[in-house]
Amino acid sequence: MPSRQWLLAVNLGSVAMIGIGLLFVVVWMVDRRRWYALSFAGAVTGFTLAGLVLSIPLGTAAASSIHGVLFPIAVALLIDGVLRRRAQQFRWMTNAAFVVVLAVVVCYFAYPMPLLIARIVTQNVGMAVLVWTASWRLWRSGVTTTRDRVCLAAMCLLGAAVMANLVCAALSDVPRELLTDADLTAYLASALEYALIVATGLVLPGFVATMLAVTVVDVIEDLRAQRDRDELTGVLNRWGFNHRAERMSTSAGCALALIDLDRFKRINDLLGHAAGDAVLVMVARELSPGADESVVGRLGGEEFAVLLPGADLDRALVWAETTRRRIESLTITTGEHQVTVTASIGITASRGPGVVRLPDLLEMADKALYAAKAGGRNRVAAEVAGATH
Repeated sequence: MPSRQWLLAVNLGSVAMIGIGLLFVVVWMVDRRRWYALSFAGAVTGFTLAGLVLSIPLGTAAASSIHGVLFPIAVALLIDGVLRRRAQQFRWMTNAAFVVVLAVVVCYFAYPMPLLIARIVTQNVGMAVLVWTASWRLWRSGVTTTRDRVCLAAMCLLGAAVMANLVCAALSDVPRELLTDADLTAYLASALEYALIVATGLVLPGFVATMLAVTVVDVIEDLRAQRDRDELTGVLNRWGFNHRAERMSTSAGCALALIDLDRFKRINDLLGHAAGDAVLVMVARELSPGADESVVGRLGGEEFAVLLPGADLDRALVWAETTRRRIESLTITTGEHQVTVTASIGITASRGPGVVRLPDLLEMADKALYAAKAGGRNRVAAEVAGATH
């Protein structure tokens, strides 16, 4: 295959990225909050057009100048998408300055002082600075989920590929400019061109595909959270609690607590539902786990459930009494009113994994809760093997 045709084939391979760009648009249409998906789509479009323009017979200077504008725009959009996903971004002036500076320098080395290696180094240095700066910001903001770790690892790999381009640029003997077939043949045989092919043909598409996968998982996790979470309090709803607690209760011994707010209806009737909602939110915060692995859910109305993995009955009773006192000490201010609330808590425990199924634990805890209510409210009761304490 003649060298020019081979170069055209390599550049046309980037057209496959258009499909990924369209998928980003589809993701945004599914969840309009994912504006960063449009940044990724714009980046894919920019990279594709920048690759194609080098294959069009426009003349070296003209093609390089157009590429010099499209490439930094695509890089800026790519990094913008990565940062926006984590609710961060560079200021628009920073992105604008990045694009303008790179475009001006590349155009200078295309027209007044044609120099191929200078154009390549300029673009790769600019991309390296933006990629590594964004990577540092991601790392500094905290990498808490597998998706975040994958994203940061992909950024580091992309940054390493760009740095490899710069190393190859320093070590390769390339023509001053692509003016003849001999110049093009010499350039295509250089280590720099092979490094660029790896970066633009493998690493960059792989990075974009990784960001697509991360974005899709983001959407799925949000949908799962909406399915599993109580909208008001942020803790698990009944379905989410049962699903997670069932899995955890079968893998280890555990204790289960049912918490019911005493005379909660009176708060709604006297002060309104806004006051009642404020009480529920405050109580949910008190129940939400810190460093432990407890599972908290709102089963409905004013009733909450907490699964304590690995806890026996004695430990659960200590936890329940401490929790009851914390709830009792809460003072919630709503408008001109200050609201206090108490809770009755029913406790039960399973001695080992799979010894008692979750429905049976819930039934025993409910019996204990009923006993706490019958005993005067604002107290803790326990149910073990049919005996209430």
